[in-house]
Amino acid sequence: MATITDIANQVRQHWLTQGPRAHPVARDEIVEAWRSLPGALPDEYETFLRIAGLPPDDDLRGFRFWWPKELRATADVLRDAGYPCNATEASVIIADFLQESWWYALWVTGPWKGYVSLVLGSYNGSDPQFPLGSLEDFLLAYIKDDDDVLCPKK
Repeated sequence: MATITDIANQVRQHWLTQGPRAHPVARDEIVEAWRSLPGALPDEYETFLRIAGLPPDDDLRGFRFWWPKELRATADVLRDAGYPCNATEASVIIADFLQESWWYALWVTGPWKGYVSLVLGSYNGSDPQFPLGSLEDFLLAYIKDDDDVLCPKK
């Protein structure tokens, strides 16, 4: 089983094959941004950001990972977009696909803490949805362009 360190290195390589696109993320940037967010910063997420860095914009497929200063609580993002959110536990949007057509949230409290869910914001308040898998599972699916995991059919 690959560790988050191994996976973060794979994601970094994935971005570097698309050009010099991975910029470092400082730990203090992450910690500072997290102060206004719900829940605790998952260690795996911090490790991922520290090792992989982040590209400045969308990748070649239209996937974008959010910089720490952009991170927002899922409930706030859905509410601001005009959608209800019935989640009882907290999550934070960490990535989007096709210019925010699909949002991906990292759970930071409750039994799903450390897991990633697809957040469409287009269903009758049922978002965020059941987790796609752990952060590691999500990142591996991202590297492999695994649409069955990243964009499941409802």
